[in-house]
Amino acid sequence: MHDATNLTTLMRDKAAFADKINQLLDLLAIDCADLTLDHVAIRTHDIAVTESLAIELASQGKLCSEAIVNGRPIHIYALERALTIGQWQTLWVELPFPNHKRYSRQSWEHVEFVLPCTTADMAGLKQALQRAFPGIFARAEQQHTITVKCSEPCVKGERLPNPTIAFKYQDVCVKFHPFPLAEIIASEASD
Repeated sequence: MHDATNLTTLMRDKAAFADKINQLLDLLAIDCADLTLDHVAIRTHDIAVTESLAIELASQGKLCSEAIVNGRPIHIYALERALTIGQWQTLWVELPFPNHKRYSRQSWEHVEFVLPCTTADMAGLKQALQRAFPGIFARAEQQHTITVKCSEPCVKGERLPNPTIAFKYQDVCVKFHPFPLAEIIASEASD
């Protein structure tokens, strides 16, 4: 994968990104073929690159959210045409604006799958993940190259909880959360 400076270079990296995601899924010994790929995310550390990508993404779809999450702006775009990442497709792209972190490269960073659960809190999400993929946490722990992070990002006005479990390998990540972005964004807008 290369350092992406615009949408064209990002698109060139899609196949390599999908390969890395599939490597991570293989290490975890899980198959996400039946899950909905909710969105794909880009990571940048250069504000000029981020702003340029924001303009290009807006020309390919609609800016649906400009929320502040954990102190920084995150833009969510609904594209006019689905983006294919490996065997999955999604209309949604997340573009976080840079904070203090510097990444080894600016490009695709994670995919996030919807994993419905009976209770939409961290305990419920963990149980749903364990039911869907028995032994996933033990396998991740055995792989010293995989890190697991549980978080509960909070956006002002958001009415749906958004617990997230992330599995990171090298410079890519697979995440799971209980609600599609479209529902989360709608919850922010409702009175």
